[in-house]
Amino acid sequence: MTVTFHDLRKLKKLPLGHSKKVLAETKDSHIWIHGDDPGTQGPMHRHTADEIFYCVQGECTFTLDGGRREKLKPGMVVFIAKDDYYQLENTGTDYMILLGMRSEPSKLARFGAKGETVGDNTWAFENRHIIEAKKRAIAAAKARKGKAKVAKKKTPKKPARRQTKA
Repeated sequence: MTVTFHDLRKLKKLPLGHSKKVLAETKDSHIWIHGDDPGTQGPMHRHTADEIFYCVQGECTFTLDGGRREKLKPGMVVFIAKDDYYQLENTGTDYMILLGMRSEPSKLARFGAKGETVGDNTWAFENRHIIEAKKRAIAAAKARKGKAKVAKKKTPKKPARRQTKA
């Protein structure tokens, strides 16, 4: 029996475009970390085995077949039955980390909406400008929020009025 332990808090950020790192694998299943920058998304696809995702950090919006969208936030888990289509997108403001497990080896194909084999996810490479624009927008929003907090702290409080008895 092979038992492996992983401290998810110590895993390094995955390089852009390499959103999956397999942590353990057998002939019947595998477990992995899925990490993406804000604004990154994958293709609509399905697998031939059941899988789960647990959100460790950030926010992931799942787009399901038919267009329904659901957010997965830290501490939440989603179960996806085999052959159900879905798409992942980091719609949050932080680097997203999902822990995934699927009951098949990691090298099996995934299939697109038209039944085609969907290979490597090249979206991040082809859309760096979208990811960078999202990062700039998040940084600007955080800077505005920080300035607003500072301005609020600097605003002097008015002294309370004393009421006099007539």
